[in-house]
Amino acid sequence: MAGYCASHERFQTLQRIMNSINGAAEKCAGLFLIGMVLAISISVFVRLLYTYSGIPLSTPWAEELGRFMMVGSVFLGGAVATYRLRLIGVDAFIGMVPESVARWLRVVAHVLTLMLALLLAWKSIRLIELGLRQTSPAMEMPMAYIYVFMFIGCVLMSLNTLTHVVKELANVEVSREDSETERAAAAMQNSEGGAL
Repeated sequence: MAGYCASHERFQTLQRIMNSINGAAEKCAGLFLIGMVLAISISVFVRLLYTYSGIPLSTPWAEELGRFMMVGSVFLGGAVATYRLRLIGVDAFIGMVPESVARWLRVVAHVLTLMLALLLAWKSIRLIELGLRQTSPAMEMPMAYIYVFMFIGCVLMSLNTLTHVVKELANVEVSREDSETERAAAAMQNSEGGAL
């Protein structure tokens, strides 16, 4: 019993740390999304201005910046979605088997996801090395800065997936705040399914 309490407390500490990291990543992904919308809006506005007034303006940097911010929001947002268990998955089979078996199926799924995230993180290091010698066409900035988003997102996804593996192996219940969030998401999903 004492060993269970110690492992439970260690997992709660790990969960608090990961909550903080993912909260910061979620805010960054949101800021990247806002920046992407603003950059694309500027690009569209300038095109409309040129079309209807003939003023020779162009903002190739805005389109490029919008694409770069989209990359950042996708990788950071994907890592946060991994932590919140919001990625698309098929869990019909897991729901049909007993919980003791389902737990091990979840562990296998998390380990496979972890292997994919580690592979992508390793490949992103090679992209960063290539990006140090390549600049973007419009903004003329090293492409390595953009590939860093892939590396950070994949490393965070690996840490998040590893947290889920630890949770399943230690058979630790999620905190009340997380379970309420999961219940709210499930209720929203059910209501959407009923509306269809």
